[in-house]
Amino acid sequence: MRLLFINSIGKNKWGGGEKWMVLAAKELMEKGHHVLVGCRKHSVLERRAKQFGVKVVNFNIYTDVSLLGAMQINKVVKQEKIELIIGCQNKDVRVAGLLSKLIGGPLVISRQGVQLLRKSVKYKWSFAPLCDGIITNTQSIKKEYDSFGWWDDDYVKVIHNGIPFVEDNVEPFDLKSVFAFERKDVRVVLSTGRLASQKGFEFLIEAAKKVVAETKHVHFIIAGTGKLEGALKRQVVQAGLTDNVHLIGFQSNVQSLLMVADIFVLPSLYEGMPNSLMEALASGVPSISTDVNGVAELMIDKEHGYIIPSGDAQHLAVAISKLLADDELADKGNRAKEHVRNKFSVENMAVNLELHLQSLIDKRK
Repeated sequence: MRLLFINSIGKNKWGGGEKWMVLAAKELMEKGHHVLVGCRKHSVLERRAKQFGVKVVNFNIYTDVSLLGAMQINKVVKQEKIELIIGCQNKDVRVAGLLSKLIGGPLVISRQGVQLLRKSVKYKWSFAPLCDGIITNTQSIKKEYDSFGWWDDDYVKVIHNGIPFVEDNVEPFDLKSVFAFERKDVRVVLSTGRLASQKGFEFLIEAAKKVVAETKHVHFIIAGTGKLEGALKRQVVQAGLTDNVHLIGFQSNVQSLLMVADIFVLPSLYEGMPNSLMEALASGVPSISTDVNGVAELMIDKEHGYIIPSGDAQHLAVAISKLLADDELADKGNRAKEHVRNKFSVENMAVNLELHLQSLIDKRK
């Protein structure tokens, strides 16, 4: 197959969708397919793709109608004999889809890790006619999209995310670089992600105040950067939690953090199939997650930790305290590790993706 992934996300942005795109491109390339990644020049996505050995082309797509972007895509399509384009933003699908319809070009499908469409005339007439299919990572998104009645049952395909499993001999994160301690019974609650309103970190900090008041020697580590960093740091100070809640910025080696975590928390208000939670479970870290899209397909409530309502600090605090005190904490982590490694391996994802894309190309022929 000759494939082109396009993601016009901002230069400095990097999240689950971008991580999936680079990983999928790399896996398909290693299976012998001709794969390119199209993104903005000098972006984090460009740098990460090159680190994975994936060929990169640059596009300038900033709006749903982009003549320059269409011309750039057209040039690559012709030079590289592209058979199928996977767009990761709605505007990528619209620009590539309109071009393809006009020139009789390659198939154009959309990959959506979160719900990007609503049942409205806007999407029915400005998106669906330009798109040849959708890949998503959760059954809940497929169920919602199929309810629109715009396409047949095969149009939306669920392909669960997969993660590469890191060996357990990773060097553990040095906790003393964050806080001083002498005791060996320190407990660590870890959370990672962009410091944005979507991620719900304000509820985690509020919950931390309740947990710290009841549980000795517990420390909360939040790894990530974003627009809310200043506001969250002020919240920590105002709550009197500077000794127990630590915002440590972006960390390139999350695995080392997971090695020292007793539990992992995903306090998000909405998600797709959260990679951070998947990585934690695959590393054997019992977890607490809000009941956002895809989580119930990823972990089993009470078996691997707890699934709780979103936006509820009290509920979150109770779940954290309960899990920290659980005598079966290690068993929960081991069950989570086995579950995720069996169901969500990168090998499974790559095979399912390859078969689906090849079937679309074969069907057109």
